[in-house]
Amino acid sequence: MLESARASGSTNVVDLRQYRLLRLMQEAGRQQKKVAAMMRESAADRARIAESLRGAQNHLSRAAEGYSVLLKRLEEERSFRDACLEAAELDDIDEMVRRRDALADELARLRRDGRQPLTAQSPAMAEAGE
Repeated sequence: MLESARASGSTNVVDLRQYRLLRLMQEAGRQQKKVAAMMRESAADRARIAESLRGAQNHLSRAAEGYSVLLKRLEEERSFRDACLEAAELDDIDEMVRRRDALADELARLRRDGRQPLTAQSPAMAEAGE
């Protein structure tokens, strides 16, 4: 009977080993697709993280720049205050007036250039002999 079924072609005999191999290959294909999708998601996540890190780095760099400017200004204000005290302690009125004028010019410059980075010693301070 088996021979007659093969001869007529009405029944398909499937080898169990071939069937299992085919199923394993299909499952491996599905798993490969899942792994590829996970790898694409991972790459996108890494790109987002890298962009976030670049943004954080830029933010920290601007903050450090701001602190640097503030420290320079504090240093200049300290020098300005010391020069004011020294001018107030002078016995020579002409020198005191000259220093007062130089310090007033320096204060005006500080207010005018409030957003610009400050130099180590301003021209008015150098002119006053500081």
